[in-house]
Amino acid sequence: MNKNNTKVMVIGLDGATFDIINPLVDKGRLPTFKMIMGNGAWGELRSTVLPVTPPAWASFMTGKNPGKHGAFGFYSYKEGSYDTELATSLNIKSKKLWDYFDSAKKIGLIDIPMTFPPEKINGYMISGMPVPSEQSIFTSPPELHTEIIKEIGDYTIDRDLMLSTRCNPVESLKRLYSYTKMRKDVAEYLIREKGPFDFFMVVFRTTDFIQHAAFKFLDNDYSSTHIEETKKYCDVIAQVYERMDQYLSDLLKIAGEDCIIILMSDHGGGPLKKRFHLNRWLKKKGLLVLKNESSRGIKIEKKKISRILDRLRLSPLNKFLPYKITSACIPVLVPYLKHPVEQVDWDKTKAYANLVWTDGVIRINLKGREPNGIVDENQYDELKTYIIGELLKATDQETGQNVIESAYKREDIYSGPYVKDAPDILLITQNMEYAFTAALTGNELFEKPNDPTPANHRMNGIFMITGPNIKKGQKLPVMNIVDIAPTILYLAENVVPDDMDGKVISDAIENDYIESHSISYLKADQFKAHKPIDIQFSAEERQKIEEGLKNLGYM
Repeated sequence: MNKNNTKVMVIGLDGATFDIINPLVDKGRLPTFKMIMGNGAWGELRSTVLPVTPPAWASFMTGKNPGKHGAFGFYSYKEGSYDTELATSLNIKSKKLWDYFDSAKKIGLIDIPMTFPPEKINGYMISGMPVPSEQSIFTSPPELHTEIIKEIGDYTIDRDLMLSTRCNPVESLKRLYSYTKMRKDVAEYLIREKGPFDFFMVVFRTTDFIQHAAFKFLDNDYSSTHIEETKKYCDVIAQVYERMDQYLSDLLKIAGEDCIIILMSDHGGGPLKKRFHLNRWLKKKGLLVLKNESSRGIKIEKKKISRILDRLRLSPLNKFLPYKITSACIPVLVPYLKHPVEQVDWDKTKAYANLVWTDGVIRINLKGREPNGIVDENQYDELKTYIIGELLKATDQETGQNVIESAYKREDIYSGPYVKDAPDILLITQNMEYAFTAALTGNELFEKPNDPTPANHRMNGIFMITGPNIKKGQKLPVMNIVDIAPTILYLAENVVPDDMDGKVISDAIENDYIESHSISYLKADQFKAHKPIDIQFSAEERQKIEEGLKNLGYM
């Protein structure tokens, strides 16, 4: 039970990194960040393996590793199938930190990823990704959306902004500023109009979006060969952080001096050097086998060509296509006519990387689990060990550098009832400067990124905290993203559920407070979870979300 009126506000900056923040603080460009660091405690925050949006934010909000909450990526595998489906809040099979506040406490949540469909809470929630459209019910209560439109104006959802990141960075910047100010205005309006809060959180994905679009201009290899373009755009990331600094100042003022402020990100970010075709590597090792592809002339319906153009990110050309096209000279496009699952000879395949999404995971084609599994249970662990050993030896022939920094069996990094749903092998590349693709056909293992958003995540994000009972100017050792939830509950004088993996970040808290406030634990099953609003995705809505994720390089 909460014994006092301690308020906590969390401000999430998706993808924010000290690699950007620290130099800008030193130059005097981020006065609010500097003030928070001087008046509080701060340090790097280790993300999940893998450091991608869904498992990272799910681990933040549950205080648990993915094996205990079940969200491992942007997708989940359909049972008894090689196909995947988009992950939503329904994939998080664990209580969230706001479930542990007393039912009388007021909660306000804005744009936290993996909160769609929204939940019925004592307060209000505006869902973050994957909201498919403005027509969806993504607020709780549902009528809040209408109120926001009336008082603030149109509410741009993440998907619309993700679709805009493929334009030039200056145009992206204009849209990002509008999107960010609208989020800030909504936060201020709700705090002002809905009364005092006990726990409030808002996430700005602006930092992640601009980094995907513009990190290449901070990369020496790219900037040295794109000099004029770099001159135009090399400062756009810094400008977004400066704008966020202004908005942080506004939010701190409205929160008040008696409020504990936490600033955090789900992962870091940095330039992308190359892409590594993981399925092609498996193919070269004889672990993945494709069906023979015909090169004969074929008659192709427009909808199939449209699918090709979508996968090549050339969908605007669809409007120029006639209804049917007959050709004997485009065999190179044949692989795109089939869904990737249909291209694989599953009766000969032992292992495969994801066929649609670009994360670093491998699944074993296991008997009894996969529809056409061929690997026996007694060969399962041996095969994983072999694949990991070979990948750790894989090198980029151009640089001589090892490509894979770390490779994990799922049972070595996850624990809990949902480990069985995790990928079998998870991979981290060297400094995360390499990203993976889902490509099946072709022979080259590496390629330079040629898309408009060549950036990748980094393992470490940021954590800052300031307010009552917090140490001042304290540099903290590296923390884990699961540590934030129990820390929030402790500082708000709630009990901490005993099944959380995270630990209270005691190094950030004044010793006197810790000595007089022992941590209280309670059995997790004594808490009741909030129920999500019953909403179903249509196929069209899922496609819209996936288009946005493609633009950021996740597919």
